[in-house]
Amino acid sequence: MAPALIVIAIGLDPSRSLVLSQVVLSFGIPFALIPLVAFTANRSVMGALVNRRVTNIAAVAVTAVIVALNVYLLATA
Repeated sequence: MAPALIVIAIGLDPSRSLVLSQVVLSFGIPFALIPLVAFTANRSVMGALVNRRVTNIAAVAVTAVIVALNVYLLATA
């Protein structure tokens, strides 16, 4: 709650500050998703719990869309 109170206290627009904070946070998502997909697809890491091929394809597709949207956001900002 402290960051929100600081934003209000220094007079920044709360809505714009919220949007900007979410934009910054969205750039961390690929750094979590890419290793997650890589590790769960690796049989030597996951053993019997390795993802099936269909799951890997879906995970790679979703990760690619998220990364592409983040790149688009950077390009248009």
